[in-house]
Amino acid sequence: MTSLIRGMFGLALKSNDFLQFAVLTGCLRVSKESIFTGLNNFKVLSILDERFDEQFGFTDKEVQELLAAYHLESHFTEIKEWYDGYRFGEADIYCPWDVINHIDHLLDNPNAKPQAYWINTSGNGQTL
Repeated sequence: MTSLIRGMFGLALKSNDFLQFAVLTGCLRVSKESIFTGLNNFKVLSILDERFDEQFGFTDKEVQELLAAYHLESHFTEIKEWYDGYRFGEADIYCPWDVINHIDHLLDNPNAKPQAYWINTSGNGQTL
């Protein structure tokens, strides 16, 4: 797996003449791993870094602008109640996955009820 990831990201990031800048997101602190031998200049930005606190999801303003773009402003309160659940640094942040999926459902059905869309995004099965 390490060889596969090293090769894939090496080609996509290190030897790509058309790329100046890339952002990798996830849970793994890639700069501390040997997966990316040959790549350099990694900077780890965590959710605890207040300089980037609004970059980890949607802000109130962004959600309001998104709703306005689709003429769904009346749904702001329900979206705030359901999806404004994160605090990064000094910012209250909405889960982008949930907001986007809910707006998508509202476009299809204006009476759609909020759901926990993130539930089906990973396999968190329990073993007894």
